[in-house]
Amino acid sequence: MNRGILFAALAALAISTSVTSCRRAADPYQLAVVDSLTNALEAVRLTLNELDTQRYATADSIFRSNYPLFLQRFKDTLDKPTATALGDQFVQLRETAHRAADHRMMLGAVNHTSTRLKELEQDLIHAALPEEEVSQALLDERHIVEGIENGVLQLIANYQANQRVLEQQAHVDSLLAVTLPEHRIK
Repeated sequence: MNRGILFAALAALAISTSVTSCRRAADPYQLAVVDSLTNALEAVRLTLNELDTQRYATADSIFRSNYPLFLQRFKDTLDKPTATALGDQFVQLRETAHRAADHRMMLGAVNHTSTRLKELEQDLIHAALPEEEVSQALLDERHIVEGIENGVLQLIANYQANQRVLEQQAHVDSLLAVTLPEHRIK
């Protein structure tokens, strides 16, 4: 064997051994933080997947089909309970398309953040980041996950409002049926 090749092989082995022996071990606390954030995101994902997004589509369809009837009824003089019931229903139905978009956007944020957390975990395992960057990254990810959790709480509240709208639709349909003679529902 050529002495130059042998020397290069030994030098490469010595360098790789010294590099791997100088690498710091992954901090178990930091890995536990990433694991905790990942678990929180999985809980959020499960919650989002339990919500029936078809209900948004149903409410939006009701809004689109009843829009002219709402407008016609709003031209009439309405007693306060009727005006309140129709007005509230109209506003809630009008928001359903936005609520469905918020749901999709939140699920996308969960997926994106999960991917980032996996990458951060790999960086921690391989000690690929300076310690200052690790601390900042963990803090940033914690804030992002907390924001997602708060956003999901609002999303759940909106979902429940949408649910109430669908439950009240039969009553609202009866109020919409009382329109001018040329617009009566048969």
